[in-house]
Amino acid sequence: MKKVVLLVLATTLSVAMNAQLVNGADNRLRTNVQSLSETMPNALEIVLGMTPVQYNIANRIIGENTDGTPMYMYQGDEEGFLNTHFGFIAEEFQQILPNLVYHVDDTHLGISITELIPVLVTAIQELKAELKETRKAAGIGDENVTPVEAIAMRGLTTELFQNMPNPFTENTVIPCSVAEGVANAMIYIYDLSGKQIDQYPVEGRGKTSVTISARSLDAGMYLYSLIADGNVIDTKRMILTK
Repeated sequence: MKKVVLLVLATTLSVAMNAQLVNGADNRLRTNVQSLSETMPNALEIVLGMTPVQYNIANRIIGENTDGTPMYMYQGDEEGFLNTHFGFIAEEFQQILPNLVYHVDDTHLGISITELIPVLVTAIQELKAELKETRKAAGIGDENVTPVEAIAMRGLTTELFQNMPNPFTENTVIPCSVAEGVANAMIYIYDLSGKQIDQYPVEGRGKTSVTISARSLDAGMYLYSLIADGNVIDTKRMILTK
């Protein structure tokens, strides 16, 4: 009985994976086709707001053996169960790209990773265009620019990125980049009503970060903003769980 259940589950998973890995790309099978660069002009910020994680698969009870003992999904020696995996948390992804999150059953969520690829491509295109404009303003040609150089060029601007980890329970790090010419930079923490809770000075310039402690905060969702020389650069959300 156990082998039959596991075989059915494996077959179902295989079909689901194949359906996600190979989808109908023929234009005759689609309607309302639009360029992602037009419908998602902030793809780069969306990608920067993602929190990649590594994890191990949690075992769970899927039934009962004939002797009354619990039947587990994994027996403990399978490679997929033992190996460390890389991915995203579906509950967090719902806040970023909810249309890529699906219910794989009545209680669990899954992410369509293959549909994330066009978002990543659009983000790279945005980065390339931004780099071209930056180099043009600096009087530098954009020939033979590597991806590493493109990322480095972003350090010339003042930007706010998504905190890591998110959600967090004790401490979280808020990455940002602050241009050398900025005299005063601060991270401000607000509750959802807009009331200021705390503030943290950003001492570094270039690529830097600020660490936020959860000790003085209650569990919940908060807003944080980067303000440089009196200008609001950006505002993002973070979630504290206890």
